[in-house]
Amino acid sequence: MADANNSVLVILPGIVIACTALLVFMADTFVGRRKEILPWIAAAGLVAAAAVAAAQWLDVDELGSLWDLVTGRGSAVFGGREGEAGFAGMVALDKFAFYCTLLFCVIGVLTIMLSDAYMKKRRDAMGEFYGLLLLVIAGMFGMAVSTDLIALFIAFELMSLPTYVLAGFLRGDVRSGEAAVKYFVNGAFSSAVLVFGLALLYAASGQTNYAGIAEAMSGLGADAESGLTVVALVFVAVGFGFKIAAVPFHGWAPDVYEGAPTPVTAFMSVGIKAGAFVGFLKLFTIAAVGLGDIWTAALTVLAVLTMVVGNALALPQRNLKRMLAYSSIAHAGYLLLGLIATGASLDSAGSSAVLFYLGAYTFMNIGAFGILVWIRNRRAFRYGLDEVAGLARTMPWTAIGMALFMVSLTGIPPLVGFWGKFYLFTAIVDAGMTWLAIVAVVMSAVSAYYYLRVVWYLYFREAPEGAEVVADDAGPALGSAVAVTLAALGVLALGLYPSPLISAAQGALRVLIGG
Repeated sequence: MADANNSVLVILPGIVIACTALLVFMADTFVGRRKEILPWIAAAGLVAAAAVAAAQWLDVDELGSLWDLVTGRGSAVFGGREGEAGFAGMVALDKFAFYCTLLFCVIGVLTIMLSDAYMKKRRDAMGEFYGLLLLVIAGMFGMAVSTDLIALFIAFELMSLPTYVLAGFLRGDVRSGEAAVKYFVNGAFSSAVLVFGLALLYAASGQTNYAGIAEAMSGLGADAESGLTVVALVFVAVGFGFKIAAVPFHGWAPDVYEGAPTPVTAFMSVGIKAGAFVGFLKLFTIAAVGLGDIWTAALTVLAVLTMVVGNALALPQRNLKRMLAYSSIAHAGYLLLGLIATGASLDSAGSSAVLFYLGAYTFMNIGAFGILVWIRNRRAFRYGLDEVAGLARTMPWTAIGMALFMVSLTGIPPLVGFWGKFYLFTAIVDAGMTWLAIVAVVMSAVSAYYYLRVVWYLYFREAPEGAEVVADDAGPALGSAVAVTLAALGVLALGLYPSPLISAAQGALRVLIGG
């Protein structure tokens, strides 16, 4: 009984999120036309899950220890140990899971606020939207706490399956239906590849637990780098590549991002990417820590292709959603540098840089998509580049926000995007792969063209005819405004003072990498 209770405690934040999803589904059948309450229920559930995760690390005798824990100065107090395992070691709650849970809840709350006015125009489907969104976040939480191949795959599927529905949520839109079909077909293929790789990894080690796999591989010595292990890790890397839209497995991303509802696109570009990187970061740095030469070679090829192709294909795009889709592909390449640095140097600097960049990217990309949602709520808008021309004169504050996010995504100081790229590039240089950092810097310079081109259109081009602001049928869209404002404040505050997020990311890796 004690072990069962402990297991429940380990996944308690995920239970809160899943129960909130069920509550949203049930409430949707009883509230009638008062569906405005549903996003509040969903957001409250995410806040409660974040509070539960924080409380699990609080020493009740020292209420101030939470800040020390978050900033990496304190030690974990949950269960009297550095971390607590449950379900026969298949899941574990540690500083890494704590950091990721907070990040996922922030992503979820921002997405819910971004979807406020958008979903008010589709009152008959609000419950399904928010409930499915919460289930995806529950799967993301599972990716963070998984320490076993079986738990990882279950969480991976829970994160993926509801997303297929969300991508095709606009049932009357042909492009949305096409996006759902493409995403489902590619997702099913990637899941098959991934599970085959995980099965081969089990066959090579005889273990499903991450620590057990690492121990078995170390016991095999040179035999661990046999053909079976190499094939297993390559298949796992391919499944991972599909989920983060790494080149050459990126073909689905532009069409899906363009066809899906814009709030869903924003969530996919940040949340799904974060969940995938978090889950596979644990897998590679724990289970395959002694096989870094194998998986870093595979990821290096993916990183170079992803950065070059993502940026190159973003250059000619004149649809802002497609441009941000290819941009998201390029940023996946930058994030891969952190994993490569970890495998090459067996140091936590690369992994902490990944966690920092995921936090920074959350504010930058959700803010950019939030601007698109805000414009769409205020006037006719098909996401064309020409349609934002002269926006500085018709919607000045909106133009300021868009310019802020574009400059940060470029990596120009003093905004948070600069620090994110700086720590990733520094980590890969410290790992002895300076040539890869040079490729990343050059590609980041290339990205300045299509990001700053948007700023040029905002301020130095004439507004098109019919670009005047019209009344918003869904009301003041307060949620969208708050989400964009919070994202802008995050970009500015973390750019000027990145230390808290850096310390939190470093502290989260203390247990995972071993200090």
